[in-house]
Formats: sequence, C-alpha cells, structure tokens
Amino acid sequence: MGNLNKYTLVRLDEVDSTNSYALEHISSFDDGTVIYTPHQYMGRGRHNRKWIADDSENIYMSVVLKPQNIDTYPFPNLTQYLSVVLCRLLEDEFNIKPFIKWPNDILVDGCKISGILAEAYTENNKLKAVVLGLGLNVNLSKQTLDLIDQKAVSISVLTGKNYDIDLIVNKLSDYFFKDYSGFVKSGFSYIKDEYIGKCGFLGKNITVRELDYKKHYFAKSIDNEGLLTVIDEFNNECKIITGDVLC
Repeated sequence: MGNLNKYTLVRLDEVDSTNSYALEHISSFDDGTVIYTPHQYMGRGRHNRKWIADDSENIYMSVVLKPQNIDTYPFPNLTQYLSVVLCRLLEDEFNIKPFIKWPNDILVDGCKISGILAEAYTENNKLKAVVLGLGLNVNLSKQTLDLIDQKAVSISVLTGKNYDIDLIVNKLSDYFFKDYSGFVKSGFSYIKDEYIGKCGFLGKNITVRELDYKKHYFAKSIDNEGLLTVIDEFNNECKIITGDVLC
C-alpha cells in the first residue's frame, strides 16, 4: 500500500526462520503483517550467513510488505530504513547509543546487536511482495555472546535487565509504520541525514568484503541512493553496491 498506519501481529512460539515462513505462506498474509518469534533455530542473514540463536528470548521478526506501486517502490533502501527505525527505538526506549555499519548492521560500541535482511517474492519475474527480516539480541547472556565468532552484544547485557519480547515488537512495529508511508513516497532521501548521522565509519579508512575478497578504501560519503562512496588505493572514487564494511 505505502500508506499503512496499522499492522497485524502474528506470534509464533518457535520457527526455523520467520523470513522463510513468511515467504512460504506469503499469500496468507496481508500487507503490513508482522511475524515474530522469541525462538528461531535456522535464521540467516545477508549472503546466507547463519544468525546465532539459543534458548534466550530474542526478537526474530519479518514484516510482510505488498507495495502497489512497484516501479517507484524503494526496495533497495528498505533495510536502511529499518536500521534507522531500530536506532530510534534503541535510543528512545533503552538509552542505548547505536551506530549503523553500512548497509544495515546495528552496532553498539563496535559490537553487533542486530542484523537485517530483505527478500523479494516474485511471480513471473515481477516483484509481488517483500519480506523484511530482523534479528535483535534482546536477552542473550554474556556467556552466550562470547561464543559467537564476532563481537556481539544484547540489550540485556547493556542495561542489566531482561525484557518482554511482545512489548518490544509492538513498539518497534509502531516506530516502523509511523514513517513508512513517507519513506515509500520519498525513498532514501527521507532518512538520508539521519542515516549518515549514525554511520560512524565515514571519513575513515575501512575494509570492505565483496563476495570472497577484501579491499581497503577511504569511506567518503553516502550518496542519494544509499550507496557507499569510497576512494580506493589508486585515489579513484567508486561506489560500493553490495558488500560488508568490516572495519
């Protein structure tokens, strides 16, 4: 629709992946359906990386979106929009200061607290729906976080409290749909300034993983399409379309 201000919550006690579940049952869900679970055992991130989960209650959620105006729908920037929304939530509700690692990972003090993945559902090579997934470390303990092969943190570790997953999902959904229609209308420009304000790596030397290799750049800016503009070792300016900023 693009003018959503209401949404439907679907809670699952446990599921392999909320994104997979949403895609498999896409015809059963209306535009604006939020599917979530506190327990997910086959979650995945970008480039099919596994999202580590244990018996702690965390947030694994997927938003089903069925845009009407496919030609103007800002699909490439959806994960960036959600990253900005999540930063707002962490600041407003938990007094946590997050940063965005391009394109959409959320870090706190250099430790990952959330990952985001958007997947398209197509029919006859035409986009029919989008499933926007998010994993958020809420109640993971420090002992479990230490087992992850990258620096990670949870809301619980940062605040010293455990939280009700249902309440956070409801609040996050409120935040998401409050400005969703504005984002759909204007695209990345709607969040550009706020997004850039959360990118702590700009103006620094970075390493970017692109497919199976790594390259070193100077991070110059984020352009109007949400792409990362960098300077390579030969002083050439180029844009990163897909990849991961490692540091």
